[in-house]
Order: sequence, then C-alpha cells, then structure tokens
Amino acid sequence: MDTVVSVIMLAGGLGIVLAIFVAMATGRRGQPNYRSALIIGLLAAVFVFGFMAMRDAFTQVEAGSIGVVKQFGRPVGVFEPGLHWKMPFIQNVVTYRTQEILYETSANPQDSNADYRDIEVDTATSDGQQINARFTVRFRIDPAQVTDIVNNLGTEPELVEKVVKANSRVHVRNILKQYPASDLYSGNVERAQEAIADRLSSDFESEGLNLVFFGLRSIEFTEAYRNAVEQKQIEKENITTKENLAKQAEFEKARTITQAEAEAERQKLERIGLAEGQAEATRVQAIAQAEAIRVQAQAQAEANELISKSLDNNVISWQAIQNWSGNYPMVMGGNGSYILPADLFNQPAPSLVP
Repeated sequence: MDTVVSVIMLAGGLGIVLAIFVAMATGRRGQPNYRSALIIGLLAAVFVFGFMAMRDAFTQVEAGSIGVVKQFGRPVGVFEPGLHWKMPFIQNVVTYRTQEILYETSANPQDSNADYRDIEVDTATSDGQQINARFTVRFRIDPAQVTDIVNNLGTEPELVEKVVKANSRVHVRNILKQYPASDLYSGNVERAQEAIADRLSSDFESEGLNLVFFGLRSIEFTEAYRNAVEQKQIEKENITTKENLAKQAEFEKARTITQAEAEAERQKLERIGLAEGQAEATRVQAIAQAEAIRVQAQAQAEANELISKSLDNNVISWQAIQNWSGNYPMVMGGNGSYILPADLFNQPAPSLVP
C-alpha cells in the first residue's frame, strides 16, 4: 500500500508541475488556458502511473533462489526461479537464497569473503583460560518452509541475525566452557565441534534451515598461556631426552655384555670344535689303522691258505732238495734205527715222538 501511495504522489506531483508549466506558458500569450493545462497534467500523471505499474508488474527470481509473494503483508504464493507477473503495487516478493550460505567469524571480519561476516567469539575454558574462537557455518534455507520463515523470522538477513548468528555464538561460547584448555590447545577439538554441530543442527531444523557444515577454524589463547605451555613442553622434551639417553646407555651396556658373551661363546665353540675335530681325526685314524691291519692280516691269511693248498709231497721234497746242503744228517728213529737221507725224500717222515 505504501508503494501505491508513493507512485500516486509521484505521478500527481509530475502532473501538477506540468499543468502549472503549461498554464504559465499560455498566460504569456494572453489568457491562461487552464483547461489545457489540467488535461496535459492529468495525461502526464496517468502516463507516469502506467509506466511505473508496468515496471512493477513483472519480477524475476534468480537461479538458486525462491520468492515468497506477499499481498498486503500476507503470503499468498511462492515463485520458483524465472520471470513472473504479479499485481503491481499490491504484491511484493521476498527473495531467499536456496544455495549454501556462509556465516563466518574472524579476528578481522572485513578480510573475510563470507556472505555474512562477524567478529570472533570470546569465552573461557573449564579451567578458566580465556580464549577466542573462530568458526564457520554453512547452511541452506529449506524451500518448503519459506512461507513459515517469512511469517516468523522475516527476510534472509533477519533470519541470519536471529537464528544463525545468535544460536551459533551462544552454543560455541557455552560448549567450549565444558572443556579444559589442554584439550582445546592441543587441537583435540573434534568432540567440542561435534557437540556444537549437533546443537545447531537441531535448532536450524526447527527454524526451516539445514546445517551443511560447522567447523572450529581456530582457538586463540592468551600469550601467557601459550608461553606456559611452551615452557612445559620444553621441560617435557628435556625429560624425554634424558630418558632416551639413559635408555641408550642401558642399551649400550646390554649390547656390550651381549657382545662379550657372544665372543666367549664363539671361543668356547671354537675350542669345543677343535677338540671334537681332533678326537674325530684320532678316531678316524685309529679306524683306518685297524682296517689296514685287518686287511693286511686277511691278505696274509689268504696268502697262507693259498700256500698251504699249493704244498704237496713233491713240492716239499723239491724244496728240501733245493735247500739241502749235501750233508746227510743222522736221525734216529723211534725204534732206535737211523733214517737214511733217501728215506726223507721217498716217504713221509716218521714221527719223532715215541
């Protein structure tokens, strides 16, 4: 309604100005022509009003957005992306983005490229350390609930201010107070981040928003706390270094003992191996000598057996002749008679035992 009044006032004002100008122009030539001036002023007002009405009769909704049509303050429809006709001056369109919207806090908001920028959140840890939290929220507006949003929350900037900004800052401040500084300083913030995201997701869903992402980008501690943590870390590293040196000394000691034991064992094994080798060599030599004697004895026995088999009376007589010196021995028989030499070669020797 305000738009209609504004357009009528603008068109009427232009018509009145034009009518006055026409009346003044005709009055210089004699009697002013008020009728002509009034007609021209009315035509001018109608033209301006019609032109403004034509311009306001069409609206365009961009891709990634959705428009809520309001008539006299009451939602009467929704426009999808594209060109749409509406009743001029009576209906107006409130546009909401359905693409991802980025809300971000930082130490220098003017340097951020987010859709909505804000300063960082100051709070304290469970053990009283002051911190500043910087975070990012990505969300979407649910197209199916834009009518409720326009009724309950207002425009997109008002929605961000009332829901996204207010809820995220409160939850970040309160939830981080539940964690000690050591957990947040060391970067182990996943649990806190998940707790905040769960709270925001529930809040956003009830207000017609969909949480896409929440992330704690950084947590800034005071310089005094950072120095204390650094000093503590240095002391811890020194203790670790000393422990490592002690462990190294113990390892070197164990290595030396192991090396000495290994050397003693090696020498022991060498002595045992040498003794065993000598014993084995002696045993093998004895076996070889015994085998040689056995072979020699066997060969001698076989030779004797062959000699024994080859001896007969003719051979013995022949050997006796070969070995006779030519002297006849006087051999007395068992009956007191002498055995002549010829009898030794012609008959078996008589027994010398009575």
